[in-house]
Parts: sequence; C-alpha cells; structure tokens
Amino acid sequence: MAIKVRIPSPLRSYTNGIDIIEAEGVDVGTVLNDLKTKASGIETRLFKSPGQLNRFVNIYVNDEDIRFLKNLETPVKAGDEISIVPAIAGGTPAVTVRIGGPFRASVGGAERVESEGTTIAELLRSMGPALESRLFQSPDRLNRSVNIYLNDEDIRFMSGLNSLVKGGDEVSIVPAVAGG
Repeated sequence: MAIKVRIPSPLRSYTNGIDIIEAEGVDVGTVLNDLKTKASGIETRLFKSPGQLNRFVNIYVNDEDIRFLKNLETPVKAGDEISIVPAIAGGTPAVTVRIGGPFRASVGGAERVESEGTTIAELLRSMGPALESRLFQSPDRLNRSVNIYLNDEDIRFMSGLNSLVKGGDEVSIVPAVAGG
C-alpha cells in the first residue's frame, strides 16, 4: 500500500526537489526502505546503520513521533503520512527550540528540540506540518496567539519571521496569554 512520505527541504536534493514521495510498506521501516529505492543516497542521511535511524532524524506518522510508538515497527495504513524532520540538517550547528505546552503535542511531546534554518520562518517550517499549521495564519504570517522569541527577544522587535538564526541560538515558541 502506498504511504505519503513528506520530504523536508534539506533532503529534497535526493528527490529532485519533490516534497512528497509515495512509498510502499506495512510499517515505517519498510516504507523508509522503499523510499531508499526512490531517492538514491537518502539512506546515508536517515540511517546510522541498517535498521537504526540517525540520531539527527525525527520521524512522525500522522504527526506522532515514532519514538513514542513502535519506532521503525510502527504500523502504517493507506492514508497515513510519514514526515521526516531533520533535527540537524546540512551540517550546520543546531538551534535549540523551546516548545510551549500547547504546542508540544505537535512535536511528540518534546519540551525542546533541535532544528535548523537560516531564518525564523525556515526554522519553524522545518519542524513539521503539524506544528507549522498551529503557528502560521498564512505562509508569511504567524497566528496572533503565538509569540516567538530569539534568545529571549521578541522577533516582532527584530526582523520578524526574517530574523536570522545561527547555531547555538535558542528560539522559544510561546502561546500568547490574555487575561482580564
């Protein structure tokens, strides 16, 4: 059965720029093995050794981190979507992203993750479609209920989503709080 595999931008060079590839399998491991046949060379970015994922790769099935399911043995069925999210891609140092409570379900419950991008927008988009849909109102506009801080400074007072990030930076995703 064909499963959609979402390919992040750092790995699209293996897929000729295609962002979604259909691969066959009954569990995550067999789908990723089939993906290797369609995207030559991608296995070096995904696997440390046969059957063992690289520690810099996060895999989600329908926005759930497989580490909290059955890892590579997580079963899949028609209509499921697998997302590959590099924790660190392209060989550049990672940016630590602190995840506010309401957004943690979108990243498998993690309080902190490491990600990569050259701008806040790239960084946030690289973290997977579930989180992206919670954060963005439109492609270049955050939802009003989200505050983003770069090294404890509100990005609204910097260059917004175009604020540059580099390895060692810390980004915080915080829900806006209203009271009265």
